[in-house]
Parts: sequence; C-alpha cells; structure tokens
Amino acid sequence: VAHMLFRWILKGLILSFLLKTTLSLNPDDPNVCSHWESYAVTVQESYAHPFDQIYYTRCTDILNWFKCTRHRISYKTAYRRGLRTMYRRRSQCCPGYYESGDYCIPLCTEECVHGRCVSPDTCHCEPGWGGTDCSSG
Repeated sequence: VAHMLFRWILKGLILSFLLKTTLSLNPDDPNVCSHWESYAVTVQESYAHPFDQIYYTRCTDILNWFKCTRHRISYKTAYRRGLRTMYRRRSQCCPGYYESGDYCIPLCTEECVHGRCVSPDTCHCEPGWGGTDCSSG
C-alpha cells in the first residue's frame, strides 16, 4: 500500500511540474514584465589548504646521526562547500494585470457591469452604457 501511495505522489509531483513548465507566461504578451532574480547554489570548491610538512636534512648533529628535522609550509588541494549567487530572468504579469493560464489579464477593481475590462481599471462599455464601471444607462 505504501509503495502504491508513493507512486501516486510521485506521479502527482511530475504532473504538477509538467503543468507548471507548459503553462508559463507567453513572452510575446505585452503585459508580461520580467526582472532578474538572484538565487544561491551550493557548490563544491577547491582551495589550497596549508599544512606543516616535516622533512630531514643532513647536518652536523652527531647525536641524531647527522640528521636534522626541518619544517616547511606546503599546500594540498582540499574541498569545501560554498555558496555561489546565480541569476535568472523571471516573468510575471505587469502591475494592474493578473495571471490566467499563460496570459496576463487586466484587472479592474470595480466590476465592469455592462462591458469588459480592457486595461487596468478601464472598462469598455457595451453600446448604450457608460461610466467608469459601465453601470450608467
């Protein structure tokens, strides 16, 4: 039962993803505005990690069999997680419009009683009707 539930959930997620990608705003719609959006991505980055390297040289120290210990700083490649800022273009309806399918439709705050909304807060009235909301006969 759990396996079937998981499959249904997975199918639903895939379907919602496909619908979202196919129902994106039409870029040719003059009422679509776009802006650049930043987002962070986790990346694996390399860096030079310092470490103390011990080595031996010949010297005049008879007690250590003519061998002296020396130190030097060396570097090895190490990796760490980092954040990188990326940018993508986002489309959205311009102010005064709302999203309907893949188009941006004008929004009239007052209903156009005997007409239709043709631009933000602008009604086009049917013949014989007038006023800002087409309610005057």
